[in-house]
Amino acid sequence: MAQNLKAPAKRDSMTSNTPRPQKFPAGPSMANNCRAGERIAPSKIVDLVSYAIRDIVAAAEEEVKKGKQIDWLNIGDPSAYDFAPPRRILEAAAEALLSGKYTGYAPSGGDPELRRVIAGVEGCGNNEVFVTSGLSEGIDMALRILLDAGDSVLFPNPTYPLYATKADVFGAESIYYECDEKWLPDIDRLRESIKASTKAIVVINPNNPTGAVYPYSVLKEIADLAAEFNLAIIADEVYDHVLFEGVEMHKLKDIAKDVPVFSGNSLSKNFLYPGARVGYMAIHNDDGRGFLNAFMKMCNQRLSINWELQRGAIAAYNGDYTFLKPSIEKLQRRSDILCGKIAEIPGLSVVAPKGALYTFVKVDGYESDGKHDNRPDWNFTYDLLRTEGVLVVPGSAFYKNHPEEIYFRTTLLPDEMTMDRVVGKLEKFMKARHQG
Repeated sequence: MAQNLKAPAKRDSMTSNTPRPQKFPAGPSMANNCRAGERIAPSKIVDLVSYAIRDIVAAAEEEVKKGKQIDWLNIGDPSAYDFAPPRRILEAAAEALLSGKYTGYAPSGGDPELRRVIAGVEGCGNNEVFVTSGLSEGIDMALRILLDAGDSVLFPNPTYPLYATKADVFGAESIYYECDEKWLPDIDRLRESIKASTKAIVVINPNNPTGAVYPYSVLKEIADLAAEFNLAIIADEVYDHVLFEGVEMHKLKDIAKDVPVFSGNSLSKNFLYPGARVGYMAIHNDDGRGFLNAFMKMCNQRLSINWELQRGAIAAYNGDYTFLKPSIEKLQRRSDILCGKIAEIPGLSVVAPKGALYTFVKVDGYESDGKHDNRPDWNFTYDLLRTEGVLVVPGSAFYKNHPEEIYFRTTLLPDEMTMDRVVGKLEKFMKARHQG
C-alpha cells in the first residue's frame, strides 16, 4: 500500500495546544543592540593596566634580534643572577611533591601549618594570616577590600607601579605623597595629601625603587596620622631582611596599634625565590571591622595556592636568615661600585640605598630629542638601550607628577664585572649627551 506523503493540514493557531514562538517588536534592548559588524575588542579597563618593568623588555628583545648584547638591569629577579634560595625550601617542596599528599586544592586561606608559622613571625592569630600568590596578589586583595570606586589611597612617591595600576582598575584615585632628598616620606606633605575620600596609606619599606629604609620616627608619624584620620595602613615589607650594614628595620605592625595594618611579605626577596609565588598578608588590629572575613572571601574566589610550594614556605619560615649574609655582602659591594662610580659621571647622581635590590638614579643635562619617545625619561631609556645595550626602567614608572625630571631604576643584582661594564657604558653615554 502506497504511503501517504502529503503534509498534514495546518492546525488553527487558536486551537493548537503547541506553544508558538512569540515575536517581540525590535527595540533598543534587542535588534538595535546587536552591534552587527562591530569588532569584539578588549575592555577599556585593559588600557589602565601597565607594568613598565616588564613592558620595556619588548624593546630589548628587538635589540637582541639585531645581535646586540644586553645588560639587563630592569628586574629584581635574584635567580637570573648568582643568587639562589636556601636548600631547605627546595627540599621541603620536593618532598611534598613526591609524597603525593598535596595534589588537591589547598585550603583557600593557606596551608594551616604555614598560617600558624607565619602567625608566629607576625605576632598575630592564625586566622589573621592569608597565603597569597606572591605579595602581588596580596596587594590586589588588600586594595580590593579597602577601596570602592571614588575612594582614594596614598602611595609614596616614588612607588612600586603595581599599586597604582590596581587602584586605577578599581576606579579609585591614586594620590602620591612626596619624599625628601633622602627619599624619606615628608610627613607635612603626607598630611596635606589626605582627603575625605582617603581610605588607606601604603608604606613600602625598604622602598622599591629607592632602597630607602625608614627610621622609627618617620614610621611613628605615619602611624599617628593614620590613627588621626582613621586610615588603614598597607605595609609592604617584602625586603625587610635585605638590609645593608648598620641599618635597622622597624615594622609597622609593632608601631601602629589603633588602625588596621595589612602586613605583606613573601618568599620572593628575603628568600631569593620569586618563582615560588608564595606570599602572605597578615591583618593586624581588625577589631571586628570585617577585613578578615572580606579577605577570606577573596581567597575563596581564587581557590588556592600551589600546595607543594607552601610546604616549602613552612621550611623557609621555620628557619633563620643566616643564609642571606653572603648575598647581602654581594649586594653591598655591587651597590658601592654602582653608586661610587655614578657619582663621578657628569649629569648622574644617586642616593645610596640602605636595603632592597635597587638604585634610583637622577639624570641632569640630558636634552631629550623625542626621537624614541615623547616622554623624556622613556626617551633616555630607549636611547641608552639602543646605543649602549643597557636596559633600565624609566623613572616615571615609579615617580609620579614630575614629568620633566629624568630618573631611572637599576637593579643591584648583576655581578661586579657587569657593574663595571655598565658604569663604563653610562659614562660614555653621558659624555656624548650631557649638556651641563
